[in-house]
Amino acid sequence: MRRVVLALAGALLGVGALLVSSPTAVADPATCQQYDSHGICVVEVDRVEGDVGMAPPPGATTPVAGGGTSPAVCSVSPSGTVIPCQDGQSWWSQDMQCYVQALAQQPPKDSPVWGGRTGGAIYSCLFYTGGGAFPGTNGFTFWSATPPAAPAAVDPAVLAQQALSTLTVPSPTTGRYPAGILQEGQPFTVVNAYTWFWTDPGSFRALTARADAGGVWAQVTVTPTALSFTPGDGAATVSCPGPGAAWQPGDGVWAASPAGCDYRYPHSSIRQPDGQVTAMYGIQWSVTWTSSTGATGTLPNLTTTSNETFAVAEVQSVVIR
Repeated sequence: MRRVVLALAGALLGVGALLVSSPTAVADPATCQQYDSHGICVVEVDRVEGDVGMAPPPGATTPVAGGGTSPAVCSVSPSGTVIPCQDGQSWWSQDMQCYVQALAQQPPKDSPVWGGRTGGAIYSCLFYTGGGAFPGTNGFTFWSATPPAAPAAVDPAVLAQQALSTLTVPSPTTGRYPAGILQEGQPFTVVNAYTWFWTDPGSFRALTARADAGGVWAQVTVTPTALSFTPGDGAATVSCPGPGAAWQPGDGVWAASPAGCDYRYPHSSIRQPDGQVTAMYGIQWSVTWTSSTGATGTLPNLTTTSNETFAVAEVQSVVIR
């Protein structure tokens, strides 16, 4: 029987069907660590005190700043080809570089693959070949006391955060009326006039981005919800639900903004530093996400801002007869 087994092993090696390590010639107390699908030992190691078999590989997760783990990405080394983390009932072991599954029919306990053990289980380890391997020649079997760790489940909320980080969310442009230049060269608006504020509509639109990992994707949508204006004179922020409306000569000099995006300065800025105020424009954004798993959610709202400095001038009326 020994000659038959050796002859079979030699025939398979002769056609290059078994891509495994050659057995190492070691004396006791060496023990077989891995067997191929024909029950032939392909990896032997020295037994050390307290050895209870092959330790399960760690889960395919990576610590990230602030705690937690990043999504698992299953890939083939050294090419880095990303592959599914699940293949039927088998799962990808990133460390072992193969799909692992407990044998549905466990070999008899007196089979060499058990190595004299009675606990644990026998697993198959099948290499990823893209369907190009000859059946029965692309893996081996091994014993493990516990199931080797499966890749960590991909958290779509983490993918949504990653997708958000790829977006460039625009800051508002600083449209304003009244808008002129004083003799000193300062831009200005006028006391008690309706100072219109607006942003370019191109910076007030929804944005989307998507991130994929481990066969899961998440798409994040960033939607503008309001345009705000902090006047810089100590008064509270005012806001309107859209990008505002750009003033046109036909709107009249003293009219309020039809979009509701305006503010009336009650005093001039003569007592402000440098005789000017610095107003802050802001776009508020809501952030939502969906995923291929059916899970959905929200992320914290965002605000992008821009500043503009100008004077608030008093207008003197002159009566000419």
